[in-house]
This record gives sequence, C-alpha cells and structure tokens, in this order.
Amino acid sequence: MSSVVKEIVWDARALGFLPVELRERFLAGYCFQFRAGERRVFRKRKALRVSAWAEAYRVVTMSRYPGAWRNELTPYSAGIMDASFFASVETIIVCKTPQTGISEAINNCIAYAAERDPAPTLYVYPDEQTARENSRDRIQPMFDDSPKLRSLKTGVEDDFASMRINLKSMPIYLAWAGSAARLANKPIGRLVLDEVDKYPEFSNKREAGPVDLAEKRTTTFRGARKIWKISTPTYEAGPIWQALIKEAQVVFDFWVQCPDCEAEQLMEFKHIIWPEKEREPETIAARNLADYVCPECGSCWDDMRRDRAVRAGCWRERRLKDEGGVDPGLELFAYLEKYRPKKIGFHLPAWFSHFVGLSEIAAAFLKAQESQAKLRDFKNAYEALPWRIYNSERQEEKILALRDSRPRYIVPGGGRVIALSAGVDTQDNGFYYEIRAWAGGSQLESWQIDHGFVDSPTELLEILFETPYYDLDGNSYIVNLAIHDAMGHRTAEVYDLTRKHRRRHLPYQGARSLTAPYTFSQLEFYPVSQGAKKPIPGGLRLVRGNSGYYKDMLESKLGLAESSPGAWHLHAETTADYARQMDAEYIDEKGIWQLKGSRANHYWDCAYLNLLAADILRTRVRASRIGGGDDKTVEPVKTKNNLKPKKVKRSLW
Repeated sequence: MSSVVKEIVWDARALGFLPVELRERFLAGYCFQFRAGERRVFRKRKALRVSAWAEAYRVVTMSRYPGAWRNELTPYSAGIMDASFFASVETIIVCKTPQTGISEAINNCIAYAAERDPAPTLYVYPDEQTARENSRDRIQPMFDDSPKLRSLKTGVEDDFASMRINLKSMPIYLAWAGSAARLANKPIGRLVLDEVDKYPEFSNKREAGPVDLAEKRTTTFRGARKIWKISTPTYEAGPIWQALIKEAQVVFDFWVQCPDCEAEQLMEFKHIIWPEKEREPETIAARNLADYVCPECGSCWDDMRRDRAVRAGCWRERRLKDEGGVDPGLELFAYLEKYRPKKIGFHLPAWFSHFVGLSEIAAAFLKAQESQAKLRDFKNAYEALPWRIYNSERQEEKILALRDSRPRYIVPGGGRVIALSAGVDTQDNGFYYEIRAWAGGSQLESWQIDHGFVDSPTELLEILFETPYYDLDGNSYIVNLAIHDAMGHRTAEVYDLTRKHRRRHLPYQGARSLTAPYTFSQLEFYPVSQGAKKPIPGGLRLVRGNSGYYKDMLESKLGLAESSPGAWHLHAETTADYARQMDAEYIDEKGIWQLKGSRANHYWDCAYLNLLAADILRTRVRASRIGGGDDKTVEPVKTKNNLKPKKVKRSLW
C-alpha cells in the first residue's frame, strides 16, 4: 500500500549484509509516505451518533417540513436512532401511533448504516403495493436527495430497481409479508419489519410466519445484526404488543419537562382537558379548545408549549410502582451502559407528536364514545395500546332491560325519528327481519319497531314496503332502506326480491377485510349455475359491508343504558328468543367475531345490517342536501296519513 518517492521499494531486510551504520545511512536518503487516497482509507473517522449524522446529511422530501432532517421536530426519535447502534443492542421494538415520524427515523438508521456500518439490508412491508410505494417515494429519494448518500450510488441504472437497490457499500432488498420467496435465501444484517401487526399470520400454507422467516435471514450476522420491529398495535395477541411485553428486556417511556416548573413527568391522556360543557368533537378540533395540564404546577400547555416540553424530554426505563403510580427509571443510555441489553422496546403514544394536536386527540376521544370500533381506533392510533378483548356476557336479562313501554309497531313521537330501516337475514326455510326507527344526529339512537320470522317472500315484501308504521300523533312512516343478506343457497331468489324495490332494498355481502365500512358494486349476472351466465334484468347494486366494523358498533350499542345518547331501544313485546340470539357471538383473541357453539344468531345479523342501513341513509341525506351523489332522490321519511295499510295488524297505542 505504501510508496517510495523515488519509486523504488526497499525491503530493509534485504540490506542485512551491510553494517548497521551503512544501512542507516543508505535508508536515510529515502522518504516514505501514503498517497491522498490511502490516507483517506486509513484515516480514523470521528465517531458520530445517528441523530447527529441525520442532521448533517439526511434530506427529507415527502414531509410537511421538507429539507434537512431536524431532530427538534421529533425529539423522541433521536434516542431511538442512537440506541439502535449501541454495541449490545440487536433488536429494537417500537410500539407507536401514526404521525410520529418513526418510519423516517428508521430510514435514517439504514442510511447511516449504508454510509458508516454497511450490511445487507431487508425491508419487509405488509403488502407488495406498500413495498413498491415506499421504495419509490421514500427510500430511493433518500439516496438521490442527499449529496453524502448520492455518492454511494453505483451509477448503474439497473441498480436502482423498485424491489432491490444496489449501493457501493451494500444491497437493500424490499419484500412483503405475503411472499415467502421474497423473504428467503438472503443473508441479512439489517432488517426492518414495518407495521408487523398488518402482516398475515403465515406467508403461505407451508411456511412459518413472515416475522420468523425474515429473522432467520439474520442468523449469520448474530452479534452484529440490527432488527427493527415497528407498528401501531391492534390486539393484545398482535405481534408488536407481544414483542414489547415478552421479547423486550426493557421498555422505555418518554418523559417530558414542564416549561414552567421544569418537573419531569410522563405525559398521560388523563391530563388533557377541554371545556366541560363542550361535547362536539368537530368544535373542539376546529377551535383548538384542548390543553394539557401539568400535574405538578397546574400550568396549561397548548400545542406549542407541549412541543417545548417534549424537546426537553428524554427516554427512561419503565418502572411501575406497586400502588399503580409511575416512578422514573434510568435514562436510556445510562441503562444501556449498565445492563447492555440485546432487545429493547419503546412505547410512543400520539400526544408526544408535533404532528398531532391536543385538540385532535380530545376530539378523537369523544368520537370514540359513539362505537366500539371508534374506541378501538382511539386505543390503537392515539394511546398506542392494544384493544383488549372483553368477552362481555350479554345475558338475556340485560338485553331485555333495553325494552321501553312502547307496544310493537309503534314509532316514537316528538319528531325525533327521521327514517326507518330494516335488516333481513335469509335462511333456507324463510326470513328473519328487524325494523328500526332512527333519530337524527351522530349518536345513531334507534328504536325497534318490529321483528320476526316469515317463510314467504311475499309476506316479507308486504311487511317491508307495503305497511306504514305510525307514531302517536298519527304520522305514518315507511321503511326507507332494507339491507338483505344475499349469500347462501337462495342468492338468486334474493336478487329477484330486491329488484322489485331497487333503491330501497339492497342485497348484501359481508366482507370482513374491507378497509371502508361499506362499498357498492354493480351486479350484472345471477350466480353461475350449471355453468351458464344469466343476466340480471336491469342489473343490481350489491352493498358489501365490513361485518366486523358494524358488529363492533352493535356491541357498544348494547352496552349503553336506555337513557344514554345513542341507545339501542327495544319495544315492550321483544321476545326472549330475540335476546338469546343477540348474545350469540363473541370476539376471540384475534379480534374476530365467532359464534358461541351452535346458537342461532339471525337477529344479531339483522341488527348489524340495520346499522349499515343507517350509515347509508345518512350518506343519502347528506347527498340530497348538497344536490350531489348517486342517490339524488331520497324517499320521504314521514307523511301525514298518506298511506293506508292493506292489512291492519295492530291498534294504535
């Protein structure tokens, strides 16, 4: 590696035949030195923490604040980045909420590794589309936009493909959890498992889970590997929560410092306040009415003062007192130096984030009181806590306690009701149905009008669309929308039934994997039978609904007292069979609704279909008010004795 100025390389041992004095005089005439490139190679670089490196060299493009990386925007991320490359640490677990900047912080770690501590790297995302989008929108621009990182590119066009990036220092692979092939046959030293709670349980029927498959790729780098597991939690049995409570040797919480009294404290949701009389989430969010109260000195922090408190904070080891309070543990790096753990965890709720306002959190909490689904979202997306499965016992007595004094068929008066809906569950021998009346507003308060079983399609249509229902003032109401379960042995028959009242009678298909509560699709053919496609005259709109979403909502409704906003009222003649069927399903440890043994659950299905119908009706009403949407005509919700029943089934109350 070394060179001689006179371009002659001498080996001192070759002059051993000379006397010492002559040998020294001979060698004194030559000067040895390293060339500039050799000096750069051998020069010892100054140690630099990841957080400092990121501020010096990282450029962010897809951000509210594009430009050079600034630790002050996400102060908590600095500790996570720096701890990632502590000598003893191999696995970093981050249980977080969205909008906290952690994904970009982990990208900083990979960029740092590429420049200073290279090793083959693998990103694993929940699905292929997410992997390709992150490659195109985040990872590739990370190397394009920074001069320091741009120098690591090879200049070969093919080396910057969507699912593989070849750098001078290391390769970066991108994979998704559903592909066992993408997770196999690569030795990996840096592994990023992004949003692990969205991974499928198995990559395919023959392989282990995607997390296990990916971690096996790091075996040859044992002792030098780095594995990041990051995700928003879902359920207690979900991967990120299990990793945090069982895999991590220590969990760290972020402690902030009050701008007024300088007291260190762990921020908790219970200290976020808003005006007691204000219960409208939209108003609280729009007017920024929420503050955080320091429990030590009582000072109120708005979002700006909250950010100051977070910038002065630090990560501390989690230590829980026996009496339930919180005691500050060792600071992050003091703990790492003392105990040198291999696997560490971080817990990060939303109220530390500069990107999430305190009023947004308060508004989300108030919205969470409307349904179990929204409450679960608040726990996951704001508190960074898993949804705990409560197999609540909905005994028949508790269901029947929701009955009021109204006889069957009677609509509540006082102008509260704006629409009627129906849910229909199809069986081989007939149809179960329930009709409900709905109040206006966001609370979705409703009253049962009728429920029962009929074996004749003609009788079902008469009950749903030819029978008016009255309140005490003599106003008559019609069923504005019926949702009819079409899946089973009688699908073609249900399609024909719903054709007769196309706008008010929609066939339904459950789809648990839907990301939206419901969606529509156009049907042109009956189910394929005997290999022939038969067209549906005029076509049909099929509503596909997220059954889990509406069952969660129903569960929360049944837990409300009769006097509570959004209550689920029953009429005075509700049967014990109805109550028994409403207690037929429960949520398992994976958050999936299951049947209790072989119980009948037909009225349970009718009930959640009514919630779906109410959701669609609200959308129709909003569309009619602004003159848009595909439902430009809305059925009248109330008339004054303009319908005469063909058959009198009851007397007025």
